[in-house]
Amino acid sequence: MALIFRGKSKCMICGEVIGQDDEIVATSHFIADRNDPLWRYSDAQFHKRCFLTWDGRAEFIARFNEIVAPRVFGGNYNRMQDDGSIIQVKVSNQS
Repeated sequence: MALIFRGKSKCMICGEVIGQDDEIVATSHFIADRNDPLWRYSDAQFHKRCFLTWDGRAEFIARFNEIVAPRVFGGNYNRMQDDGSIIQVKVSNQS
């Protein structure tokens, strides 16, 4: 997960410092290819307000879900919602 130091860490979208009371969106490192245009946003933090209006948001969410969702731990996988929140989803055993 991105290390976030409120009052020091900067939002990867706007470049401004993330304050003590700012709502945030953050991910762990999930894009390995340094040539991927979204690589710099993997393992990063964002102001939630910036994330919600970011032009790259839909592609970023889709990529996160494509890469991270197949990784199942304890019968659950992580899924990013449209607002940047990450929820755990129970894997259903439908055969």
